[in-house]
Amino acid sequence: MFPKGFYRDENGELNVQGIKVSVLTEKYGTPLFIYDTGLMKERYEVFLNTVKNVKGNIHYAVKANDSVNIIKFFGKLGAGADIVSIGEFHKCIAAGITPDKIIFSGVGKDKYEIETALKHNILQFNIESEEELNDIYIIASKLRLTANICLRINPDIAPDTHKKISTGEKETKFGIDTEKITSVYKKLHELDYINPVGLGVHIGSQIFDFRFFEKAYLNLKSIADSLKINGYKVPTLDLGGGIGIHYDSNKKPDFVAYKKIISDIFLKSDYQLSFEPGRCLIAEAGVLITKVIRNKKNKDKNFIIIDAAMNNLIRPTLYDAYHKIETVKNKKGQAILVDIVGPICETGDFIALNRELVKVLSDDLLAIRTTGAYASVMRSNYNSRVDALEILIFNGKSYKIKQIDTIQDTILKEKILDFNS
Repeated sequence: MFPKGFYRDENGELNVQGIKVSVLTEKYGTPLFIYDTGLMKERYEVFLNTVKNVKGNIHYAVKANDSVNIIKFFGKLGAGADIVSIGEFHKCIAAGITPDKIIFSGVGKDKYEIETALKHNILQFNIESEEELNDIYIIASKLRLTANICLRINPDIAPDTHKKISTGEKETKFGIDTEKITSVYKKLHELDYINPVGLGVHIGSQIFDFRFFEKAYLNLKSIADSLKINGYKVPTLDLGGGIGIHYDSNKKPDFVAYKKIISDIFLKSDYQLSFEPGRCLIAEAGVLITKVIRNKKNKDKNFIIIDAAMNNLIRPTLYDAYHKIETVKNKKGQAILVDIVGPICETGDFIALNRELVKVLSDDLLAIRTTGAYASVMRSNYNSRVDALEILIFNGKSYKIKQIDTIQDTILKEKILDFNS
């Protein structure tokens, strides 16, 4: 049995499931995303153990990484899916996730998306406004199909996380104000073709202070209990996701602390609970391997220019995010202060700034850690760059999981006009 995740062998070289990363780059090239199913399985099983005592169902948050094979792998482990677009829905269907295990979240479901999801009889819509409810009601009535509706509460809680991934405050676009929940939930019981299935909450991502979860869940349960006392049915509660993962170390997410909070609040309740983990299942299971193009020095500044760029990993420039970076092969020497940057014609095209790293040479390989979530899925083709190749490691073998368009492929997708006519 090999260690889960990416580890160093006796020579200090990075391996995954017994395969040298350098061997994988010889076969597939760079930049290269590598995903380890061993760590994905371990993280899923730990999360499952965390929520099983409270009757918890896991719905993988597809937005973290929408690779069909990754969705399929979690589906084979027993997960359903949480989606935020009809495109993600179709990917789930291709991955073998049945509609009755799919939760449709998000503020901007358009009428086509609602109609498609209704026709496929998805598990539930997590709706975020009374206006959205009205749209679903009109479409469901026209189709004579019942929509299962869960109301997402905005509890006005600001967790200690990056502003762009905080979703529980009143000034954000997410959820329904707490003071409106009772009237909207009452309306669910009055409309034909609408089936009330419960309440939900999701306050953001990368949360390490679990007191924010505790506050949000207690608030959710209090509202649900009050509705039940007043005769309304509230069979399920959707607790979202958001458990923080450590980008600067190999420290595991604190599932033990999370388990204690949900057990203390829900163990003696009769609510069916849904959880929507994404990042904490997949982030650490992915690395982005990149090749050094050259070193450059401007005045007193050292740059390492690599063949990966912000179109492959936008998190550092978008979120000021930190990713641990290390050499694939063990290198000795004194660390120097460098900026690790890509080839894109933007000052914002960087992976790390003012980072200490041992001196590297052209063609050396670097591993950018913890890139399984919100990396490839946020890719672009800016500067006419093609996507990085992606491979999955399963049972000690590597599999290419996406066909990458060449530049010629992308040109062929454009209609070239004749400006002489």
